[in-house]
Amino acid sequence: MKRFLFIIIFSIGFGNWMPGITQEVTTVSFTIPSRGTGMKDLIFHQEIDGVKLYGEDSTMNWRLYQNIDGTWTPQVSQVHQGYTNLLYGRFEDKMVSGEPISFQWRRESVNPEAGIVLQDDGQAIHFVYKDSLVMSYRYTGMPVPDGVSQIYSRSGYVHPLKTPGGNLLSRIQPPDHYHHYGMWHPWTHTDYDGEEIDFWNLNKGQGTVRHSDIVGWKEGPLFSELTVVLDHIIHPGRGERTVLKELLTYRVWAPTDNADRLTIDVIYRMNPSTDQPLTIKEYRYQGFSLRGPAHWNDDNVELLTSEGLDKSNGNATRAKWIKVHGPGNISGTSSVVFMTNPANYNFPELIRIWPTGSNGGKENVFINFNPTQDRDWVLHPGQTYTLQYRVITADQDFTADEINTLWSLYAGVR
Repeated sequence: MKRFLFIIIFSIGFGNWMPGITQEVTTVSFTIPSRGTGMKDLIFHQEIDGVKLYGEDSTMNWRLYQNIDGTWTPQVSQVHQGYTNLLYGRFEDKMVSGEPISFQWRRESVNPEAGIVLQDDGQAIHFVYKDSLVMSYRYTGMPVPDGVSQIYSRSGYVHPLKTPGGNLLSRIQPPDHYHHYGMWHPWTHTDYDGEEIDFWNLNKGQGTVRHSDIVGWKEGPLFSELTVVLDHIIHPGRGERTVLKELLTYRVWAPTDNADRLTIDVIYRMNPSTDQPLTIKEYRYQGFSLRGPAHWNDDNVELLTSEGLDKSNGNATRAKWIKVHGPGNISGTSSVVFMTNPANYNFPELIRIWPTGSNGGKENVFINFNPTQDRDWVLHPGQTYTLQYRVITADQDFTADEINTLWSLYAGVR
């Protein structure tokens, strides 16, 4: 039986304080409504600004309990302190939708291990699950292959992207497209102050995207995350100027012990950094993308969209999700699922995929959510523009019904 990590948002009410009053408490009791799935590893999150947290308070100081068949059973939880304090918790769902599920959140000492460990080797931040690498964020410029122009070197991308079992899902600098960088999201056709700027096709020398800063990272038993800053630069190496700043967060959720899939949330917030707007012009490919591994070809992969389309007919159509399933390079089978969010510009976005027969039918998996495939998007100074996506990597295949359920829970759609 397949097991899924469902990450959902509930609005729940705590009964131990009056609204607007911060109280020092040792036990908080609350309920949430069941989703009726019967699954054992759903996750909720909720604001906890009504609970007084001290500077030293953290996941180490609180334990979550769920009442399961009359027994208060410990569940994994995580405190996330910030502008808004949040409690995240794993729980066992019931079969009947809307039935209350009871919890207690108690102030007591715990010592949970990080589910995903982050490691810095001086070139990249590596996300490690049970001693296995599942993805890396590269923050230094990647050297190019021998004989290739240095103009193709860049930073600020994810590679490798792997399944929990170690199967490879990404590729960088393939000979057919040296500017392809694993999981990355540059804009191809933009206008800045009347000049066309291409941040995607690096060989033009018009623009590039470069890692600027590591804002911070956090590890926890439920998720670990990394937040960085990317600079979108025009005229690299010749009077270059940053025209767009991007705050980029990768949140990687720890699988349950016997799950064979991993969930990654990607959120990027874009701010024009000069007094001029940046216009992302209508173009067929740009934005959140993945170049698949070299061993995936027309004859051994299945691509499926939320609308039931495939590699032969899915290009330039709208989709809520895209799945690619193929052989693992190490063993067995592997899949990657891209999901878009209803809050995104021009949702559901149009997609760019390489159709059947492209690149000679070989090494030709490329998927892309493109909010500007059919219209322009003007980014104005002083404004923040957010895009968010979910990526699921797995050592198994998924049915369309399974992915529809996963997407509905991610999107908050019943």
